[in-house]
Amino acid sequence: MADAGSNEDVKHVMISYNWECQEQMIKVKNKLKQAGYKVWMDIDSLEGSLLEGMGKAVEGSAVVLVCFSKAYQASTNCRTEAEYAYNLKVPIIPLKVESDFKATGWLGALLASKLYYRMDTDDQMEQNFPALLRALGTKGRVQSSTSSNGTKSQEVTAKETSSNVTEKAPANGQKFHTSNQKGYNWCFDRLPKTFKIRFKMKAKHDLHIGLSPENRDITDMYEICIGGEKNKITFLRRQLKAARIVSKETPNILDPSKFLNFTLEWDGRTVRVSKEGFGAVIEYTDPSPMNAAYLGFTTGWGSEGDWEFFDLKPR
Repeated sequence: MADAGSNEDVKHVMISYNWECQEQMIKVKNKLKQAGYKVWMDIDSLEGSLLEGMGKAVEGSAVVLVCFSKAYQASTNCRTEAEYAYNLKVPIIPLKVESDFKATGWLGALLASKLYYRMDTDDQMEQNFPALLRALGTKGRVQSSTSSNGTKSQEVTAKETSSNVTEKAPANGQKFHTSNQKGYNWCFDRLPKTFKIRFKMKAKHDLHIGLSPENRDITDMYEICIGGEKNKITFLRRQLKAARIVSKETPNILDPSKFLNFTLEWDGRTVRVSKEGFGAVIEYTDPSPMNAAYLGFTTGWGSEGDWEFFDLKPR
């Protein structure tokens, strides 16, 4: 069932959830529709048999919001939806709807390398909804927004969906949480040829930043680890998981109790990370520089992290 006023050719944002959090997910659905998105939720749109309806919903999705919880992990129907989306390579964005739940088993494997957005309370929803909209981008969006006076909003055009690195990035911080994981998160637009990026970070240890020619993990990329070996050293690699080219002792460079300010710079040959009140944390000039076109980030080795990036455009 198409939403009123939506474009039939636009795929929808599917909300995959367990009924225990239905009330909260209805709030998410309404906020998405107000932001101009075409939304599929079973209470509005499920037709025919259950499996057939779920299958069509996933097939018609531009992105699936997996609203994970203990009940979601235990549900056969929820697992069917999530795994079908995964098999079809439909983008998945996790929403955490149970504050103390940690996914394991099939669900843990599905979500291991993905950023999640907490929606378990109204306060968390208000805080994280702007970041969710940035992650969604134009996927499933029919209109730029719904105005309060009822006037028709401008439809998304091809120009809006194309990336333009000359556009000014948002000045406000973009907040993320990374769990203990192996892969990098690549969620920003292509970087300019030279750049200076501000970010805040809170973690126990093992903050990883990747600079890659492609927006994914590849062998030939710069890998910077801040607070490695349990917050004792900082190092840089020129290949993923290869030998360290530069290494420096930086005891207690990170603090799990508060955000610290960092700067990442690239001038086409030299990469430099600085910390407010500390100076240069690490610096390396590459005699054969690679193209540092995309930024990725992660935490690992038993560490979780909270990030806030400035001066970057979401993809």
